[in-house]
Amino acid sequence: MIELKAYQGLIRNHKQLADQLHVDVAGCTRHEREKRLMTAAYEAWGDQMGLHVNGQFGAVFCDTETGELFCVRDVLGAELLFYYETADGRLLYGTQIRDLFDQPGFVRDLNEDLIQFYLGLSYIPGEETLFKGVYKVEPGGFVRFGENGLERGRYWDLAFDPDETKTLDDWADALSDAMDESMRDICDADEQPDSFLSGGVDSSYMLAKSRARTGFCAVYANQEASEEAEARATADYLERGFEGIEVTPEEFFATLDEFLLAYEQPTSDAAGLSLYCACKQVKQRTDLCFSGEGADEFFAGYNGYQNTSRFEKGSDPVYYGATQAMRALDQKHYLKRYCKARPVADFMRQRGAGGRAYDTVSWMLYTDLRSYFEGSILFNSTKISRGTGLDIRMPYCDLRIFDIALHMPSRFKVDATGNKLALRKAASRVLPKTVAYRKKLGFPVPIRDWLADSAYNGDIRRAFKSEAAAKFFEQKELDALLSMFLGGKTNLWHKLRYRGNTGPLWRRVWSIYVFIRWYELFFQDAAK
Repeated sequence: MIELKAYQGLIRNHKQLADQLHVDVAGCTRHEREKRLMTAAYEAWGDQMGLHVNGQFGAVFCDTETGELFCVRDVLGAELLFYYETADGRLLYGTQIRDLFDQPGFVRDLNEDLIQFYLGLSYIPGEETLFKGVYKVEPGGFVRFGENGLERGRYWDLAFDPDETKTLDDWADALSDAMDESMRDICDADEQPDSFLSGGVDSSYMLAKSRARTGFCAVYANQEASEEAEARATADYLERGFEGIEVTPEEFFATLDEFLLAYEQPTSDAAGLSLYCACKQVKQRTDLCFSGEGADEFFAGYNGYQNTSRFEKGSDPVYYGATQAMRALDQKHYLKRYCKARPVADFMRQRGAGGRAYDTVSWMLYTDLRSYFEGSILFNSTKISRGTGLDIRMPYCDLRIFDIALHMPSRFKVDATGNKLALRKAASRVLPKTVAYRKKLGFPVPIRDWLADSAYNGDIRRAFKSEAAAKFFEQKELDALLSMFLGGKTNLWHKLRYRGNTGPLWRRVWSIYVFIRWYELFFQDAAK
């Protein structure tokens, strides 16, 4: 007998699965319906079940006769699933890391080698976590645990297969149809969604294609960092409601601890924390909200995808992904212990190795899909949803839309004139061209000004002198960094080292502070 031991997810093709597997789900809640379907899918297709499910899921099954455990995660990695092998040979599992903490045999230790990964990328990529021995099941992967021990496997591998027979209009048609299908299946008829809305094309097109009532936008007193005016104009054009959700610096810094406890891993993505603050307010207004994750990573939406020439000079280039917070040289300057055997460059080179068979844009997309998209973008969305209680659903993260991205040639995604070309073409049919072809702003947060304000940086000053800081970082380097950022005194050597490179100093201050505070919360405070 198969027993479903743990499950989180959202199945889009539940009607087709119920018919195909002959499962009666009449009268079931969505969660109960999906648990029945997932169990039946595993009974029918075994470790290949993930190929038949369009949706996000993390699931653990147990064969009650043999005791074998089977842990599986969706293709994109939109849902989370963690596991840990104890010293006495048992497998612990959970859809959150904290699910493991109180289970017998779990030892909470720091995976110190990965601090440099966090500093370098702003998040933790790959299977490992900052908790030693705690791993994520990989997207499109599974873990089997039984009498033969632990076996890792895959039921799906990322691969591009460009179709050269279609025109730009053909791809726009395909995207339009797939978006309609996604919107049809992402909600039940009795569920009423709302939507996040920025000034960009992704969220604007999502709102235009949906039946969402209201567009919610994170806004700031500093209007230069807000997209409120553009988002409001789009909502008015589509005759939807609109509400700007103001995030204040007081709320931003006061929410950090709650955010890190929910996130469970450190992240220096300021936009993620701002969104968390906004979601807490949105939750007071609605239960279900659409979000636009996936459009940039599927259809080359970041500006960096237009700059491929930088990878054509060397024979073995490394693409660090859509974010590179700190170079290896800087990691060495700040860290007391830098692990030379595990440079971030080697990890990212290996992560993108399977994409070297494709053109440069596809290689970059391949690398981002196997690192930044899963490890930061989707991780962020899932953790914010869990932490705030707001049901966040992602229309672009539909396998029908993803399949289009895998078959669309790069020239229909990006060229010298712009990015997300086919998506913008589709959007221009239902939105003004000024919206469909608006340049990406990237969810700006006025954090640089906030960090420089003595009204808000008091705990950063404390943290840089803390026990945790002394444990992992070179104190003189932290002092020089903070002094340089705040315009204080520093020695000639540091002035020369930072000369012409002071722009990203706030990122370093924020990244180091977030790690220190994360460590205090999960290791020092937890030990008290």
